[in-house]
Amino acid sequence: MKRRLTQALGGALICAMFGCLLASYGVYSLGRTDLPWLLAIPLALAVIMVLVLSRYQRKVEALPPEYADVDATLQARDARARRSFAMVNAVQAIAIVVAAKLWFASSTPEYLAPAAAIIVAVGLVALAKPMGTPAHTVAGVLLLLLATAVVLSAAHPIWAPMIGLGSAVILWACYVFQVRAVLSGL
Repeated sequence: MKRRLTQALGGALICAMFGCLLASYGVYSLGRTDLPWLLAIPLALAVIMVLVLSRYQRKVEALPPEYADVDATLQARDARARRSFAMVNAVQAIAIVVAAKLWFASSTPEYLAPAAAIIVAVGLVALAKPMGTPAHTVAGVLLLLLATAVVLSAAHPIWAPMIGLGSAVILWACYVFQVRAVLSGL
C-alpha cells in the first residue's frame, strides 16, 4: 500500500515539474516583456503542488507498519523502477537540451515546442509501467496529440505558447488525478 501511494506521489511530482517547465516556456513564448510577473505563475503553482505532495508523503510515511510492502519481489521491482525512472529522466533531460541546441541553431526554432512535448510524452509513456502510474500513458498520448494537432493546424508563431500552456494543463490534470488516487488510498 505504501509503495503504491508513494509511486502515485512520485508520478504527481513528475507531472508538476514538467508542467511548470512547459508552462514557463509557454508564458515566455508569449513575448510579453511588459508583464514579467506572468513567469512567476507557473513557478508559484509548482511550489504549491510540491508542498501538497510533501504533506501527503508525510501522511503515507505515518501509516502503520502493516501497510508497508516487505515482499522481496516488490522491493526488487521498486529498485528496477527507480533505475528506470533515473535513466528515462536523464535521457529526457539530455534530449531536451540537445533539441533546444539544434532547433535554436536552425532556421526553424519554432519546432522546439513540439519536440519538447514529444520528448516529455515519450518519457511519460516509458515510465508508466515501471512506476505503476497508468495515468502517465494517458498524459503522454494527450501530449503527442496536442503537439501534432497544433503543428498541423496553427501558425508557427503560436506553436510554443499553445503547446507549452496546453501541455501544462494536461500534466497538471494528471497531477490532480494522481493526488486523488493517493487521497483515496489514505
